[in-house]
Amino acid sequence: MKREVLRMERVTCIKNGREVLNNFNFQMFEGEVMGLVPLDSYGLNEFVDCVQNNRQLFYGRVYICEKLVNTYAVCPRAKNNVYSIFKDENLVNNLSAADNIFIIREGFKGHLINERILNKQLERLFKEIGIEINTRKKVVELTILEKYIVEIVKAIVAKTDIIIVRDLASSLHSEDMEKLKKVIRYYAEHGMSFIYISARMEALSQMCDRVSLMSHGRIIKVLEHEKIAENLEKHYFFPYQLLENNISSAKEEGQKVFICEDVCYNSIQHVSFDVEKGECLLVHNYNNFEWEDFIAVLLGAKVNKGRIWWEHKGERNSEREVALILENPTETMLFPEMSYEDNLCLNLDHRIHYLWGKRSKRKSIAKEIAGEDVACKVKDLSLREKYELVYHKIILQKPEIIFCFFPYRNVDVKTRQYTNSFLKKYLSKGIAVVIITLDMMDSIALADRILLFGKDRGRMIFDREEFEKIAVRNRESDSAESTKKEEDTTE
Repeated sequence: MKREVLRMERVTCIKNGREVLNNFNFQMFEGEVMGLVPLDSYGLNEFVDCVQNNRQLFYGRVYICEKLVNTYAVCPRAKNNVYSIFKDENLVNNLSAADNIFIIREGFKGHLINERILNKQLERLFKEIGIEINTRKKVVELTILEKYIVEIVKAIVAKTDIIIVRDLASSLHSEDMEKLKKVIRYYAEHGMSFIYISARMEALSQMCDRVSLMSHGRIIKVLEHEKIAENLEKHYFFPYQLLENNISSAKEEGQKVFICEDVCYNSIQHVSFDVEKGECLLVHNYNNFEWEDFIAVLLGAKVNKGRIWWEHKGERNSEREVALILENPTETMLFPEMSYEDNLCLNLDHRIHYLWGKRSKRKSIAKEIAGEDVACKVKDLSLREKYELVYHKIILQKPEIIFCFFPYRNVDVKTRQYTNSFLKKYLSKGIAVVIITLDMMDSIALADRILLFGKDRGRMIFDREEFEKIAVRNRESDSAESTKKEEDTTE
C-alpha cells in the first residue's frame, strides 16, 4: 500500500476578505510526480504557502507524511519539510554547488569544512543520476539546467518530504527538459514526491503520474496519466491549430520594419534577422546568449559590430517606434504607486501635446480605455486589469514593431490565452511582433516565420507550413515511442 505524503482536506483560506482557497482537497503519495495545472492564478501562491509554511487556515486540515501539521483550530509556527524550486532563488551565486548543497542548509553543524570530501560526495550524487557538473564551479557560472539539478539534489540531501517544482519547462530548451525529466523520474522511483506546477501540456503528460486541475481556488478534476494529454488538449487548453489561425491581413510582403545585421554586443555574437510589417516572428535561441544584452541594444547601447535599423531611427521620438513587453510585465513595466492614467500615458507624450500639464487629458484617455474612472493605484488592480493596462499602453504608443520577451513563462492557462488575444490585436493593426521564447509550441499558432538560432552562428528559418510538417512528424514519433513503452511495460 502506498504511503500518503500530502493530504489537504476541505482547506479554505481567506485573503483581504476573499476566499482564495475554497474547500480545497488534494492528495498525493510517496514516489509520485503530481501535476498541478492552474487554469487561473487564483489561490496558487496560497496553496504553496499552505504546504510549505503552514499558512493560517479559515477551515480544513493539512497532513504531511500522515501527520496533522495544520488545522483551522490551531495555527502552527513551524515550517514543513517542503522545498520549493522557482528559478534559482534558493542558491547563493558566489558559492560552489557543493557549498550550496551541503553547507547552506538547515541542520549543518560542521566547524571544519573539507572541500575535497564534499566535492567527492557531490560527484557521486551526480554520477547516480547520470549528470556531469563541475562541482567546483560557482553557481553563477552554471547553466539554467545545472542550477535546477543542484536545487533538486540539495532538497534530496536535506531529506525533504516534498519538492514543489514551478514551471521549469518555461526556462529550458527541449533537450534540457528531457534531462531534467530523467532526474525527476529517477528520484521519484526512489521514493521522492514532487508537485509539478505548470500549464504546459507536453511537460505534464511526459513527467506526471497524475494531474490535478485547479480553478478559482479549488481542485475541479484529477486526471490519471493515460488521460492527461487527451483531456487537457480537448477540454482545457486551446487545440493545437497551426494553419487555421489567421495570418494578419495587415501583413505587407517585403516591407521591412526592422533589421538586425551581424550584431555583436557582450554575449550576443553575429546575430542577424529582419522583420516585415505586420509579421509575427517567433525566435527560439539554442545559443544561450543573454537577452538582457539584446534589450540593452534596443534601448540604445552601442554595439561592438553590426547595425540595428528601423525606419526613422535617430529622429526625434524614433525610439517609440520600437516597443518592449518584458517578462512578467505586470511587475516589470508598471509603477505600483502611480495612478492608472499616469501608467497608461507614460509612452504617449510624443503624440499628445501638454499631456503631463493637464490631468484631465490623461483621465479622459484612461476612461476611454477602461470604460470607467479608475481611481485606485496600480498596486490595487487585479492581475487581469494589470495585464490590460500593459497591453493597452503599448497600443496607445503605436509602435511599428513589438518585442515580446518570454510572455508565457510561469503564467496560468487563462493568462496565456489572454496574452495571445492581445498579440493578435497588434498583428491585426499591422504592428510587427517578435516573440522570444524557449518553447516553440508556446506561440506557434501566431507565427508567420520561426527563427532558430543554433550554436556556432548557425541559423534556421521556417515558415508555418514547413514547421507544421516537422511538428506533426515529431508528434507521431513521440506517440509511437510512448505506445512502445506502454507495450513493453505491459509485457
